[in-house]
Amino acid sequence: MRYEAYSYADKVFYDSPVRWATIEEFAAVGEPLPEGWLGSAREVWVGRTPVGVDLPDQGWKIHVSACPDNAEHVLAVVGEYCLRRRVAHKFLRSPALVRTQNAKYASRGSSGKFMTLYPVDEPELERCLTDLDAALTGLRGPYILSDLRWRQGPLYLRYGGFTEQFCRSETGELVLALREPSGRLRPDVRRAVFEVPDWAPVPAVLAQALADRATSSTAAFPYTVERALHFSNGGGIYVARPAAGGDQVVLKEARPDAGLDQRGDDAVTRLRREHDILRRLDGVPSVPAALGYLTAWEHHFLVQEFVPGEPLNRWFGQRYPLIHPDPAPEAVERYREEALDVLGKIEEGLRAIHARGVVFGDLHPRNLIVRPDGRVCFVDFELASPADDFVRPGLGAAGFAAPADVEGYAIDEHALDALRLWIFMPLIQLTSLDPGKHDQLSRAAARRFALPPRPISLTSSHIPGPRDDFDASAALFSGDRADWPALRDSMAAAITASATPERTDRLFPGDPSQFTHDGLGLAYGAAGVLWALHTVGAPVDPDHVEWLLEAVAREPGRPGLYTGAHGVAYALDRLGHARQAHNLLDRLLKEPLDGQGDDLAAGLPGIGLTLLHFAGTTADSSLHAVAADIAERLAARLEPDAGLPAPGRRAGLLHGPSGAALFFLGLYDSTGDAGLLDLADRALALDLARCVLGDDGTLQVDEGSRVLPYLETGSAGIAAVLHTALRHRPDPERQRSLDRMRGAAVPEFIVQPGLFNGRAGLILLLHLLQDGTSAHEPVIRRHIRRLVWHLVPHQGHAAFPGEQLLRLSMDLATGSAGILLALGSALADTPALPFWTGRGVADPAPRPPATVLRTP
Repeated sequence: MRYEAYSYADKVFYDSPVRWATIEEFAAVGEPLPEGWLGSAREVWVGRTPVGVDLPDQGWKIHVSACPDNAEHVLAVVGEYCLRRRVAHKFLRSPALVRTQNAKYASRGSSGKFMTLYPVDEPELERCLTDLDAALTGLRGPYILSDLRWRQGPLYLRYGGFTEQFCRSETGELVLALREPSGRLRPDVRRAVFEVPDWAPVPAVLAQALADRATSSTAAFPYTVERALHFSNGGGIYVARPAAGGDQVVLKEARPDAGLDQRGDDAVTRLRREHDILRRLDGVPSVPAALGYLTAWEHHFLVQEFVPGEPLNRWFGQRYPLIHPDPAPEAVERYREEALDVLGKIEEGLRAIHARGVVFGDLHPRNLIVRPDGRVCFVDFELASPADDFVRPGLGAAGFAAPADVEGYAIDEHALDALRLWIFMPLIQLTSLDPGKHDQLSRAAARRFALPPRPISLTSSHIPGPRDDFDASAALFSGDRADWPALRDSMAAAITASATPERTDRLFPGDPSQFTHDGLGLAYGAAGVLWALHTVGAPVDPDHVEWLLEAVAREPGRPGLYTGAHGVAYALDRLGHARQAHNLLDRLLKEPLDGQGDDLAAGLPGIGLTLLHFAGTTADSSLHAVAADIAERLAARLEPDAGLPAPGRRAGLLHGPSGAALFFLGLYDSTGDAGLLDLADRALALDLARCVLGDDGTLQVDEGSRVLPYLETGSAGIAAVLHTALRHRPDPERQRSLDRMRGAAVPEFIVQPGLFNGRAGLILLLHLLQDGTSAHEPVIRRHIRRLVWHLVPHQGHAAFPGEQLLRLSMDLATGSAGILLALGSALADTPALPFWTGRGVADPAPRPPATVLRTP
């Protein structure tokens, strides 16, 4: 998910791109439709469907590409044609969305798609292609990588779904699907490469185009690509060698009309500028040499010197001491000296670039290479500019990009100052959300690493000093014992103040997933926030509960505990609305179990746990029977030939087999059937096999490019379930694994503060593992104090950023509600997550409807 796209509409919270992009819509959005047409609007798309035309579920669709400067004309031409010919279609609703869809970091699989046409049969497909190819001759549009191009115009084709059908992907997620001739649904995969299902019918009109694509060849490419380093919507970066032999080089690719920046420049414009800059910097030791520039097919390539080494962000990740349990003082001191040395070499290289009259413009860790001998090289000069003909960068990395009124060399000085902070306290994104964090984090870094005093930055006028609201909020987390009642009330007040009951798409601002997954559920929606407030004893506004009840009545809801309506039913029951909860559960019981996944977040384990809860509160034995049926289904999927975990399946509590183990343990509590313990052991074994032992002695989930200690897909979630399993069946080897997972929850520095993938989840685990003792109390206290590093007050009260740290979040999974839940568990022994294992702490009794809200 591209979090930047959800950061445009609001400077404080993530919000739907629609709210930003619909400020200025295409005129066609508001034009009255002719008789016999139905209109629709869904997120970024506006649909037009002729009455009486039955669309097939799937088929060959036509995509029309457009650029910002011709999109209005393309829409007028194609829209008029479709209305006249009664062809169902949809289009992006605003010029801003056209720019966003084609931006540098837009999805490569969907970039360029401006309009979609749905021909009902082959004759209509051929007629549309013939007529529109003639009507759009000469008009530009970015190449749609997922599609087959029709001739040389802006028309593209792809076999895909016309109507929404869903199935489970190999990772267990509910995704859009295609139906094979056998009737089986398979994921409708939308990658940045053209693919046709081998069973899909090929219309005669496309046969030649497909044959030409399969046999086409361009002039011999003079390089052999060995591997890809990076992809963006603007193109790729590759390591290659000359086809005739020779040393490795780097090829940087640019696609015409794609990869737009905020000024509207495309990737080709920036690549040409980069080539000119590199030639100007020829001979500077910290700059790679430009070796050539070529065009192949429609793409442009800059050839430059290959620089051995590792990006600074990777150098940092391998050395930063605070991500390991209790680093020795010598390790901290050694890192400080190495980091200061690297910073000195970066500053030296930047001065050499400035001496040639060039503003680098995009200084951040991924654009710096640390060579094996310790020297530093600058890479990626696409935003660089001559100082005497300065062009402000149209892109920028969060936290490193300078304020709008900073120009010229001062842009690099600002980024260098940010880099000095990042290398010791890598939370620089927070300074984009709250510039005051720069001073707070700088002081924290100086204390922790005993840093020498540094001259004031050239751009320090843009960095606010300490603020009273921060100091007051930070005080709540400090000391040997945090002030729980005051802390709870402050965080609850911030959450309540953020509510938007006037909206229907969300109640509390949270992660962008509330727009793509579920705006009502436990993880990202209103139910999770309200349940968290209730659980820790904070006031719950009755109007907010009413908002949730109205939304439940209005929206059908999908099955699932954390990202579905089962979690909403559970929350309503705990909030004192048992009747509405039971009505919702009755609706969900009509959903077939066959198509549900194996994950706790949205699949069978979470559904089963919810049914066990309601079986206990209602004494309805039929609910228990359905839960037993779910156990049998999950057990069958654990068989070796069932392929669990499937290739690509995620690990951990929310998405891995540990979720099934949690359910088996819950069912065991109500039946005493020892066979369920066997199943829990088998499920846990699958997740434990995904863990690796690090050099620091911690056991964490191996995700390929990184290891994860977190609750959602990391070792903390597995450890929570394993802890309960070991209480039933002690096992020395698995106990050692649990101890090593506990070590992964100890480090002082955690990138994010949230519950599912951050510090709060580790607090929850460590409190669970105490088993009523104070064994881990010092580490828990340190975690609570370190939450101040992420603290960003909202309306004078304590609040926290969500994932990626670009905006505040109030939801359970990523934001303040989840952190509040973890703090309540650690400081006041309030319940943790629904059906959390091991502690035996009862969920608070349901309150009568309409808890009175206290005025903050």
